[in-house]
Amino acid sequence: MILAAPIATQSQLEDSAWITWTLGLTVSVFILYWGIWARYTIRFDRKLHLATQIPFGLVWGASMGQFFLVIWNVVNSIGATWPQWLVIAGVCASIGIFIGGWMVFYWDLYVAPEHDSKYSIALKTIVVHMPQSFLCIVYVTLYNNFIILIALQTLALVGASIFMRMPPFWSTEPTPPARAHPFLFGLVYGGGYVSSDPKNDPYLKAAHLPY
Repeated sequence: MILAAPIATQSQLEDSAWITWTLGLTVSVFILYWGIWARYTIRFDRKLHLATQIPFGLVWGASMGQFFLVIWNVVNSIGATWPQWLVIAGVCASIGIFIGGWMVFYWDLYVAPEHDSKYSIALKTIVVHMPQSFLCIVYVTLYNNFIILIALQTLALVGASIFMRMPPFWSTEPTPPARAHPFLFGLVYGGGYVSSDPKNDPYLKAAHLPY
């Protein structure tokens, strides 16, 4: 489906509404992830390794963009006769459940280094992740630009990889392991860094976080 679709159609390239949507969404994703997400991310003095962080972000973003499209396609198949607003609502709810669960129960525990606190998780969810996901799903529902959606997710997650200082696999830099917070039925989730002295914690201060 992705390979068969054009990046953009000629009619879209001549449509001022499509151009405005595409440019506006690109700028929004850049500001949300390279600006807000980056500002409130804890790094624990991890170093910049662009030679590995950029490729990691490219693969991460391309994968996440395709996962968005899988969910979008499933919901569209189930709700072939639904109005667009219901499709968008169904996709956003499904993304929240599946990707949210994947992130907190696996990704933030076993893949990504510790890079959030409880405050930043709440902030990023409300201010960054939810608006970005919603706008991208509205965009792909209106215009069916699959490759552009993947590119937007890649733009976002290359920034995330760089700004959380994703360490290369050979790194021996000290960094705190993800804190496992207790959940139901003996499960644990990645709930973020908890400081014993939030007011004087240098890592929280560097990330502009109160706790």
